[in-house]
Amino acid sequence: MRKILFTLILAILTTAGAEAQLIKKKTKDETATSQTYGMGKIPVINGKVTFETDIEVKGLTAKQIEEKANKWIAERYVKPTVISVKRFESEKPNTTIIKGEEYIVFRNTFLVLSRARMYYYLTLTASDGNCRFNLSRITYWYDDEDDKGGIKMIAEDWITDDNSFNKKGKMKRFEGKFRRKTIDLKEQLINELTQALNK
Repeated sequence: MRKILFTLILAILTTAGAEAQLIKKKTKDETATSQTYGMGKIPVINGKVTFETDIEVKGLTAKQIEEKANKWIAERYVKPTVISVKRFESEKPNTTIIKGEEYIVFRNTFLVLSRARMYYYLTLTASDGNCRFNLSRITYWYDDEDDKGGIKMIAEDWITDDNSFNKKGKMKRFEGKFRRKTIDLKEQLINELTQALNK
């Protein structure tokens, strides 16, 4: 009897501990989400969602930075990482423009694969010691393999503060997952490019 009672108590304590860890992790994740994906994290310039930042590259000329950026593009934008990539000519010197298409994955389990295609234009402008990163003209194609052709959306109507938060300031579930994945991809591209340029 004592053995059974001890086993029950141990099971209850283990379950309670696991639940406490889950609550702690959830609270931590929600705090991080607020800081990373919250209000003001989607910049809109001239009515368009546009992520723009300068990457410092010490000791390199504009030409050298452009060559490194082009090498990074050639190495990264290949299948299966991306679906397709198209390069455009630019009138600006030391500037590279591409249109990327790749999947953003919301959930990938044995039974469920939830994802969307994300299209964007990436413009990299090199100058001595600096590379200007510009990610804009973002669109999505969700459930492109269903019978009805899926849903096509533009970032301005979907992931901005006005569209992805309700009146109480809470992030909407459906719009929010696009907002998070877009910010994640932007950060990933900046980090990868920064590392490639400063090798």
